[in-house]
Amino acid sequence: MNWGSWRADGRVSSQAVQALAVAGFVVIEFALAIIPFAFLMIRPEATERAVQRFKDWLTGHARQILAAAALFAGSYMVISGTLRLLG
Repeated sequence: MNWGSWRADGRVSSQAVQALAVAGFVVIEFALAIIPFAFLMIRPEATERAVQRFKDWLTGHARQILAAAALFAGSYMVISGTLRLLG
C-alpha cells in the first residue's frame, strides 16, 4: 500500500484526485493574491483606485480593528480558560 495516498477510511485515492485537491487548495489559498492581480492586469486604473480606497479605510479604522481583534482574542482566552477550570 502506498502510504502517501492512504485515507483514513482505508481506501486509496488516485493520484489524479490528489493532484486536483492540491491544485484546488492552492487556488483557494492564494485567491486573495490572485484575484487582485488578475484585476490589475485587466483594469489597472480601477484596481489601483480600489486598493487605495481599501488602504485608506484600513488606516482610518485601524484602532477599531485592533480593538475588535483584542476583544475577540481576550474573550476566547477567558472562555477557554474558564471552561478548562470547570471541566
